[in-house]
Amino acid sequence: MGRNVFINKEIPLDEIRREKSEIKKEWAYFEKLTFIEDVYAGENVNYAIEKRGKTAQTGYNWVKLWNEYGFEGLKRKPGSGAPTKLTNDQFNELKVLIKERKLKGNRQIRKLIKDEYGVIYSERQISRIMEQLNFGYGKPYVIPAKSPEDADEQLKKTSTTQKFH
Repeated sequence: MGRNVFINKEIPLDEIRREKSEIKKEWAYFEKLTFIEDVYAGENVNYAIEKRGKTAQTGYNWVKLWNEYGFEGLKRKPGSGAPTKLTNDQFNELKVLIKERKLKGNRQIRKLIKDEYGVIYSERQISRIMEQLNFGYGKPYVIPAKSPEDADEQLKKTSTTQKFH
């Protein structure tokens, strides 16, 4: 069992997550450059991209971007990707609403977003939003306040008396 340690929490968690996001972008660029390096060395595009768990089409796209634009072609463009439909304030408000209403499923949250903000998200996007808002994946369950002192013995008795087929 580990010890509890003091950690300085002056830097907000959002800033830590933004920093991680930047590193992730840099890693993606590094991965593309390494792929190009492998192709330079004579590896087949399909083999070089397969090692990275990506599709052949992605490999050919990267080669095309490299051939047309060099380094700049492989870098992620600022603002690429769809803009968010909700503002940061709305996301913060959404988090509070989810907690207040004790919503537990993506469908309930999807309906809440539609009703409150008039925005429709896919089920997959709701999962991403929940992850961004730091909600876990596990289903809520009741943890008994106290189990019987002889719980281990009771378990042993029931497991030896039951026959499994």
